Amino acid sequence: MIQKIEVYWGMKQTILILGGAPAQVPVIRFAKEQGYFVITADYLPENPGHAVSDKYFNISTTDKESILKLAREQKIDAICAYASDPSAPTAAYVRDRLGLIGSSYKSVQTLSNKTLFRAFLKANLFASPWFCHGTTLKELLAAYPGGKAIIKPADSSGSKGIFRIEDADDIKQYYDEALRFSRSGRVILEQFIQRKGPQIHGEGFVVNHEVRFLELGDQYFSTVNELVPYSTILPSSAHTDVMPKVHALVKEVIRKVGFHTGGINVEVIRDQQDQLFVLEIGARNGGNFMPQLMKAATGFDLVGANVESLFGKEIQHCSKTTNRGYYAQLILHATRDTVFSKVNIPALLEECILEADIFAQPGQVIPQYRNSRDVAGVMIFRLDTNEQLECYMDALRHNQWIE
Repeated sequence: MIQKIEVYWGMKQTILILGGAPAQVPVIRFAKEQGYFVITADYLPENPGHAVSDKYFNISTTDKESILKLAREQKIDAICAYASDPSAPTAAYVRDRLGLIGSSYKSVQTLSNKTLFRAFLKANLFASPWFCHGTTLKELLAAYPGGKAIIKPADSSGSKGIFRIEDADDIKQYYDEALRFSRSGRVILEQFIQRKGPQIHGEGFVVNHEVRFLELGDQYFSTVNELVPYSTILPSSAHTDVMPKVHALVKEVIRKVGFHTGGINVEVIRDQQDQLFVLEIGARNGGNFMPQLMKAATGFDLVGANVESLFGKEIQHCSKTTNRGYYAQLILHATRDTVFSKVNIPALLEECILEADIFAQPGQVIPQYRNSRDVAGVMIFRLDTNEQLECYMDALRHNQWIE
């Protein structure tokens, strides 16, 4: 029986997917359905994706050399980092050394590291907030020019370790917490930009340096923490006048950074003077049902694109929202420390639910929302009427989704 399995495996193309968390399960399942031999790796053997994959290895997805060694031993044909910022540079590192399809380590590292990305934007004359960085509190205080700013780790994700500061005393208060989430031991300060309307947020997909898909909407932040996301709504209704400029800006950044093939997660701020700032372009898709939101609104399958593009298969263009109405992603969270009981959905919105994944269990304590670790669940809504959209926006403002 073992010999038969080995022969069968040898006939299949092999993909190594970094991570087996719930966010990676859709891409693992898709790869399996397409007939690929799927290997997963991370340091959490209880993650659900490992039960779906063909083979699992207990190796940290940020351990580049160990993942490279595994990739060589398993003779992989492709490597995928989906819905994970920390895994993206590792996948690119392996691709560079094995000559696999995807984006280079240099381009992915530039997009993934906030310090490198800010320096890239400045060097290429893109609008960028002032920024400074350091590996010690003393260094950061010396570089701080004053004024409102954001302090955050140079290379973290999920809104972890991010705080708004008003002065040097705030830097002293929050520095250690920001440093705690930095893998490189570096903390960045950047100018606080007052947004005009909601933030511009969405997903894209690049093939051979060309943006084949880009869909951006309006992103709203939590009522209890202005720095952590709450909901993204497609299509945008607040920024339709500047959306062509935003698309052109993102495409130019992708061209200049040299990103070759893969998913991107985009965040852009429009300030009070209508200047556009690229806040981040993550070198990956996924997280909090964003690919599911994109597929519902446009029909474009980001999950499939993330797998098939790595094997050189054609990915079709898709640049417009094709379906009618609005589509909303909702990140459920607690406004205060709460013993979870149920999800409260307004009656008018019950028939609008397309997907729901509730992580919290009855009786579980849900802490007040600080970052992605405190998410209680994610939902996708289709809002076909103005009445439904208004009801959804009102529910966002009141933020009483869970009790």
